[in-house]
Amino acid sequence: MKTIHVPTRLLLCLLAAILTLSFAACQPQTSPENPDAPSDEHTTAAPETDPVGTTCESTLETDTEPESETETETEPDDGIPLDAFTIGGVSITEFTLVVQEGGAACVRNSADELVQYLEQATGGFRIEEKASEHEIVIGVTDRDTPAVTEARAKVELDGYTMLEEGGKLYITGSCDRGTMYGVYCFLEDYVGVRFLAADTTVIINQASAEIPANHYKLHNPSFELRDTYWYDMRYKQDFANHSKDNSFYDNSTPVADIGGGVGYAGRFVHTFSLLTGGTTHTGNVQPCLTDEEVYQTVLANVRAWLDANPEATIISVSQNDSDPGKGGCNCASCKAINDREGSEMGSLLTFVNRIANDIKDDYPGVYVDTLAYRYTRKPPKTVRPAENVIIRLCSIECCFTHTLDDATCSRNKEFCKDIEAWSAICDKLYIWDYTYNAETYFTFFPNFDVLHANVQFYKAHNVKGVFLEGQQVSVSGEFAELRSYLLAKLLWDPDMTEEQYYAYMDEFMQYYYGPGWTHIKSYMEQLTAHAIKHNPHVGIFDKGEKMLPFKNDDGKKDTRFARGFLDTWAQAYAEAQTDAQRDHVEKSSIQIYYYCSLSGGTSQRKEYLKKVYELCEKYGIEYYKYVVPMPDSSQADNLNSLI
Repeated sequence: MKTIHVPTRLLLCLLAAILTLSFAACQPQTSPENPDAPSDEHTTAAPETDPVGTTCESTLETDTEPESETETETEPDDGIPLDAFTIGGVSITEFTLVVQEGGAACVRNSADELVQYLEQATGGFRIEEKASEHEIVIGVTDRDTPAVTEARAKVELDGYTMLEEGGKLYITGSCDRGTMYGVYCFLEDYVGVRFLAADTTVIINQASAEIPANHYKLHNPSFELRDTYWYDMRYKQDFANHSKDNSFYDNSTPVADIGGGVGYAGRFVHTFSLLTGGTTHTGNVQPCLTDEEVYQTVLANVRAWLDANPEATIISVSQNDSDPGKGGCNCASCKAINDREGSEMGSLLTFVNRIANDIKDDYPGVYVDTLAYRYTRKPPKTVRPAENVIIRLCSIECCFTHTLDDATCSRNKEFCKDIEAWSAICDKLYIWDYTYNAETYFTFFPNFDVLHANVQFYKAHNVKGVFLEGQQVSVSGEFAELRSYLLAKLLWDPDMTEEQYYAYMDEFMQYYYGPGWTHIKSYMEQLTAHAIKHNPHVGIFDKGEKMLPFKNDDGKKDTRFARGFLDTWAQAYAEAQTDAQRDHVEKSSIQIYYYCSLSGGTSQRKEYLKKVYELCEKYGIEYYKYVVPMPDSSQADNLNSLI
């Protein structure tokens, strides 16, 4: 096998030019998808701070609080974020890179990034075409030793292994995506790279990094599906890859280019209407699941969807979306099954199992996914999921200011019973969780203190895949970038400690918002305490006035509480050091203007809504989908009159 030592000396010159341009490109650029939205990645070396030791899995140190300095538009004074880096006691300057020729695009791309960031961080990564005694070896190559082969055999799913042997460092996975993740974790853990958001990557200054001789690391993900469904994660594939989110929906992207992943054939949820020949996935009417004609139509369309998406691993056969309290077909045949099983899941799972059995031989490796949602959440008494069926349990009725296993929260008790029952009978249990306010996307959602515990709760109950629904219809949202970052970290490493979780939060805010991040953190903490005090149980459809009532501690109305935070955000903006940080603060501050628009009279509402509208226009955010998620014509006319 021929190997490539990348890049050549000529490429070094090109890299230097690219890096120079990248430092000059800290001004946000427009996106072809959304010409008003900043989208080009800001990759900068952060100024020197007290180092915050971090790793990709569960070693984020919290002893030293990061200082308030953050990304800059020029290099730090010494020009090198990482002063010293050794592998097996040998300086990184003695190493070259080896990657398989003709390998997967995602592996080659991650190797190119490794070269770029090492050169930027150390200023001395050696680039040679000849073989070297010291090499960083990416993926499967002719450098593999028995120890490397043995280590790779222990990798599960899209995990990776890293080991030092004989003066060489090997980073590899059992699949291309795992190798790619291993490279990105190397950059995070040792080089100090932080992939914070689709438009923001920084390199954190640190005095030194060391990988000792005979180092061995194995990371096998806890969840086979990690789906952080926020806008950037959904539409920015590079960012999703950096974040180790492994779902994909865009069939136009060659799966090989992203190293595989978990793909869906056709629509990924609420499919009954489409599979029965309809044109929508909404509405309160569900098909009859004991009608043979319905079954044959659905089966034919399932096959058609799979034939059209040969790389898909999941096909969703699931109920249409519906309002609370609405159920499925209540004909005599369906009712008989449901009465016998004690749940409307009885007729649904019987139907889905039959589909799964009919396609398993023709589509090996494909799973049939269905929802345990609203009226089907309760498991049936005797029907069990087939071995190629996924049950996706939804938490839509839950409280999101209490952890799911909080025994004091009456709203979460029934969900706990259901997940325990499902985990006992289902080998492929997935979760559909909710991490945002679905009523209005600007409303502050006080759930940061439960995210860590809830993801750990899912792992403890044998959950194999987690879908975390967020705001994905337009750019940004209420702390959208922070949520994406934290949720992806949790899905990759649910075993992190609570202290590590909050350290990730603080680090993100420091480098994303700049020195004024502490003001924003204070705002977050005060609003969380206020919301929980006046509304202990928070649901995803709670309106802003209920979520954050305008009250003093004595219960009397006081709109000054909301407006007082305008100064908090102004302070954060004033302390930002770069245009990128100012943009981040301003974009996130839309939430406080929306909050203030809920208080006071018409003139004040108009003033604040106008500010919301102006900021939405500036950052390419779809105004009506945020302020009124699905406005009818009268609502739209009313808002137009206000702004």
